[in-house]
Amino acid sequence: MDIYVVREFKIYKTSGGIEEDITTIGIGMRSHKTKNIIPSPITNFIKTMYRNKGKSLSSQRNSAYAVTRFLNYIISQIKNENSHFMHLENKGISGLGLIHGSQYISSLSLRARTGDLSPEYVNEQMRYIIKFYYWLKLQNIIVEDFEVAYKSINRGRHKQLVEVNPFDDIELETIFAGKDERVKSMITDFGVNRYYLTVKFINIARSIAPDIVLGICFQFFGGLRRSEVVNLKRQSVIDQGNGIILEIRDNQKELFPNIKNTSHIQVKTPRNQSLLMNNLMVNIYKEHLNKLERQERTGVLLNPHSLFVADRTGLTITGKQYHTKFTKVKKAFLKTLSTEENINDYLLLAKNNWSTHIGRGIFTNFLLDLGLNTTQIAIARGDKDINSALAYVDEKTAIENMKVAINNIRDAYDNRTSIIDTHYLDKWKEVNTEGYE
Repeated sequence: MDIYVVREFKIYKTSGGIEEDITTIGIGMRSHKTKNIIPSPITNFIKTMYRNKGKSLSSQRNSAYAVTRFLNYIISQIKNENSHFMHLENKGISGLGLIHGSQYISSLSLRARTGDLSPEYVNEQMRYIIKFYYWLKLQNIIVEDFEVAYKSINRGRHKQLVEVNPFDDIELETIFAGKDERVKSMITDFGVNRYYLTVKFINIARSIAPDIVLGICFQFFGGLRRSEVVNLKRQSVIDQGNGIILEIRDNQKELFPNIKNTSHIQVKTPRNQSLLMNNLMVNIYKEHLNKLERQERTGVLLNPHSLFVADRTGLTITGKQYHTKFTKVKKAFLKTLSTEENINDYLLLAKNNWSTHIGRGIFTNFLLDLGLNTTQIAIARGDKDINSALAYVDEKTAIENMKVAINNIRDAYDNRTSIIDTHYLDKWKEVNTEGYE
């Protein structure tokens, strides 16, 4: 297997008639068969970001090793036939997306949690990878759509501009090393009143964004990511009579044939996804099918495979369009909560950051309430790692659940019975009541 390597070499510069040789750092590709090393164009990253800016040889070397570790990780993932990496075998560096850097950072962070690496080392490697992605983006080598932005931080008495972390996106599900301060501002669940708030949010979506309300149901009751929702075809919904199965696959070629930037519509985990069935979702599903039939009869529907259709264009709704519509529902939802007396829920949801991915967290906590363990939840969510599911368990909610569990255990002991309160099962039934149809 060919791998990337770091090598020192000398360059010769002439200034004022004086010739000098300078030691610098380069990146090459070493052949597994011949052991020969071919210089790589990636060396330009070291040259432009470090050498030309007067950075020391050690800075050049450290960044080069960080990049080669990342690139060799990609090679190993291709060898292991990781579905997210296989297209890079043909596209090469130009096919890199944020998902690849996210998975690499997560792999390092998991090693830090086992004590194999230090959090400081992981964070240092992440900073190099961020710089590498910024360079690739600014050089138009990759087409991944992320914002190139900088923030000011204090370094002693001076301020310094640093790159905003593009992997700090909840939809990527990046696992970070060390203390994660983002938890304070990013929430992944509606909290202890999730049943009432979920029904309210969905009913508001029925009037504000009827073309995506079924997708919202799939997120809240099936844990789908935004990209997985928009990749669903009409044929992807399998009605089994007593339940619905969603065949989550990468359907970009059929649904989005003319879109070049697919960063918002990539399917992370192909799978067959079961849904938590309830009357509210069943009725919305029927409404959605009726609407599709009307769009087909009137000629609005341009793609017969489309499940979610933009009324204005008749084309399949993209990830960006879905996000925009969801944000409109969120604003109307918060406005409605602000007129009610439940101040705690309003403050939780108005003061913290959340978007479409909150549905995945709500689904996780529904499963917790129904008594599933972490392994079962990871399987139900389509996670390859249990830590991904645990990241969606809100700390405040977990504490409340622990209090209930302790009280149930105490009552069971006092009453000499092993029967646990059906409090959560009763709550789930609330979603099925006629008042929410």
